[in-house]
Formats: sequence, structure tokens, C-alpha cells
Amino acid sequence: MTKPLEFIGSFWTLAVGADPLGDQRCLHDFRTRVEIAARAGFTGMGFWHADIVEIRKKYSFKDMKHILDANGIINIEVEWLLDWYCTDARKAASDEIRALLLEAAEVLRARHIKIADLGNDCADVAQMTEAFAPLCRQAAERGTNILFEMLPAQFSRAPSLDQVLAITRGSGASNGGIMLDNLHLQRIGIDSGEIVRKLKASDLIGVEINDGTLAMPLKFEDSVVNKRLLPGDGEFDIAAFLQALWSVGYDGPIGVEVLNEYIRKWDLKTAATEAFAKTQRVVEAAHQARIRGGI
Repeated sequence: MTKPLEFIGSFWTLAVGADPLGDQRCLHDFRTRVEIAARAGFTGMGFWHADIVEIRKKYSFKDMKHILDANGIINIEVEWLLDWYCTDARKAASDEIRALLLEAAEVLRARHIKIADLGNDCADVAQMTEAFAPLCRQAAERGTNILFEMLPAQFSRAPSLDQVLAITRGSGASNGGIMLDNLHLQRIGIDSGEIVRKLKASDLIGVEINDGTLAMPLKFEDSVVNKRLLPGDGEFDIAAFLQALWSVGYDGPIGVEVLNEYIRKWDLKTAATEAFAKTQRVVEAAHQARIRGGI
């Protein structure tokens, strides 16, 4: 890698107080959040659809863009779009969120919009591939990308690299790709060797890291939304994950996504500074090991 390492503080990492199973808004002032994230060292931030609605009660998208630019936050992520493949009554609500995220991405110059198929009870890989293509076209018109986040079988009907890549590659969209979260790969059982074998430099990739225990949790959903750890605080081999991605040509920012019931009770500064310091330490160590090993 020749580019400097850059880090995105995901919404759930930095949005103190927001609860994935409750009130999903971060009620802290947007400008304050951005300033604190920037001072901690982040050059990227993520924003959730319900959070964006809350922010816009005070700030327009243009206001948000000005504040982000003034603080050097250049890698923007907006999320989460679900039910984008639905044709039933869920389509109307999904389309409303789609429009919001597309507008946000266009004005904020977002790097990508993150989507998934959590709760999918109606679409197989072929149907999702068909629906993915027009979504990517809409995003391309607004200058952004669509990243499909691969989830375990407990949450998704496409819980494998082969299936998600069939969707992203099969759509024929150059701005459509895959979001890889090391936690989900760990739970699915995808190792660094499979990443190297199956991903190509031409694949559009997004990367998120966090930490946890190697043992399969008894309460699976709770472990995902409440028990993730900051990088370096658990047992995951984050270095192997990153080195595999770097070896296939990924040189973009590294996101840190930690959903933790205790961290969301911290103050903004503690959450941002701890998340950045630990993420930087782990990623820098992996990077230096790669250089020393000629990986």
C-alpha cells in the first residue's frame, strides 16, 4: 500500500446513545460530533438513516457538507437500506429511505451507501441481483457506490462470498460492491485464504473491523448488537483479515464498527478517542507486519 491509512468511524461506533434495537438516533449535536471525531483522528464518518432525519431538523445537507469539509471528514458512509428487493407493502418505506440516502450521498459526496438483506423472506440471489442493478444505476447518477454487506445465515439469504459476489458481479454495475465486516466473516467461517482466492482487484470493496471472542456466542443477535469489542480488545485475527484484503488490492479507508451496550453510554470524546487509538494501533501493526513480511 502506498496510500496513507485512513479510518472511518462508523455510525454505531461514534453515535453515543443510539440504540440499534431502540431509538436509533444520536441526539448529540451534529457539529459537535464531527469536531470530536476529527480531533480524535478520523477522516471518515458514517450516518444512519434515522440519524440523518434527526440531523436535518437543524442542519441542511449543505450545512452538513460544509461542517464535514471544515473538519477534514472526507470519507462519508450513509446507511442502512433494507427491503430494496421487496415488491410488497414494505417497498414504500424502503423507497422513502432509498430516496433519503441517495440525496444524502449526492450532497455529502458519500463514498458509498451501505445496504443488506436483513429480514429477507422473499428474494433469492437471482431476484436480489435483478434489484441491485437499478439501485446501482440510481447511485451512479449521484456519484456514489452501493456496498452490499454480507451477513451470517442467521440474518441473510446470501451468507457467502459466492452468493454476494454473484449479486454484485452479476448486476454488471461497476459502482456496486461488497462490504466486508470481519465479525460476520468470523461467524460465517470465511478465512483470509478464501478472501484471497475469491476476491479480485476489480471488486469494489468496503472494510469494517471490530473484535470479539472466537467462541460462537449463545445469544447470537445480542453478541452482534451489544457485545462487539474495539479492535485489539478481543481474539479476532484482524491482521490476517486486513492483509488478505490488501493483497487483493484494497487500499481504501478502514471502518471501525463497534456496537456495544457499554460504549454507547460513554461520552462522545471517550468513544471517539478510544475507537481511533485502538483501531490505529491494530491497523498500523498489521500494515507494518505486511511490509516486513513482503506480503
